[in-house]
Amino acid sequence: MVEKNIILPVSIIAAALIIVAGFGFFTLNQLAGQESIVVQIPGYLEKTTSVQNEGSLSNLGDNVVSFAAADSDEKLRLISVSGTVTKTASPELAYITLSIETLDKSASKSQSDNAVQANQVINALENAGIATGDIETSSYNVREEFEWTEYPRKSVSVGYKTTNTIRVKVRNLGQVGNVIDTVVNAGANNISNVSFGLTNETEAALRTAALKDASENARIKAQSIASGLGIGVGQVYSASESSNYSAPSYARNYAMAEDSGAAAPTPITPGDIEFSATVSVQFEIQ
Repeated sequence: MVEKNIILPVSIIAAALIIVAGFGFFTLNQLAGQESIVVQIPGYLEKTTSVQNEGSLSNLGDNVVSFAAADSDEKLRLISVSGTVTKTASPELAYITLSIETLDKSASKSQSDNAVQANQVINALENAGIATGDIETSSYNVREEFEWTEYPRKSVSVGYKTTNTIRVKVRNLGQVGNVIDTVVNAGANNISNVSFGLTNETEAALRTAALKDASENARIKAQSIASGLGIGVGQVYSASESSNYSAPSYARNYAMAEDSGAAAPTPITPGDIEFSATVSVQFEIQ
């Protein structure tokens, strides 16, 4: 009697499990478009696996696996080209980088001597027609200088060097050589660089023209390629640009001569300034 009482509940439970399993199988077939889908699921995911849609398998979170919707969009067909243009212009400005260097056993004396010479250089520049706003100090430092000696074979202090570096903007390019000679005679003992440039307005106009022409060059390339392939060029998909500004620069040290007698002006002949622009474009194929 006891065995019969046990067998009956067990039979009921087994039947219920068979019904649930059949319902789950039917639901899976429905969601899969009435087609059987077999998915290999790791053991630790079996209890939390769900089927959402037909397509590629994706991981939506911890211990949950589902099917992402299939992508039905067509991939874009593109033509990738680049156009490069270089524009040149004559310099409008010159920049002279000069230094006043003084050396003395006393740091304060080195600084005071430097201040005297620097004022002489600035006054000479202003007398030569350079505006005060075009003269600026770019760096200033004082450091102890050492020199190696064979006896007693060690570095010994030779004093303190003060260096005042000044950057001068010259708006009249015909004055560059004379300005160099003027500052050397006034006390500048190092001219490290002479470079050339354009005004902000001219540089902006040059950049705009180069980018415009480079874009047109890229479009013509794309049309030529498309024509050769027997296809059409559609709208622009993406575009990017890069540019390079190249100005002539001369690095040279002009040490102050012992005899600053009459001499020919220092010759400075600037080259052209170049602005290169490259535009890379992707066009859709029609």
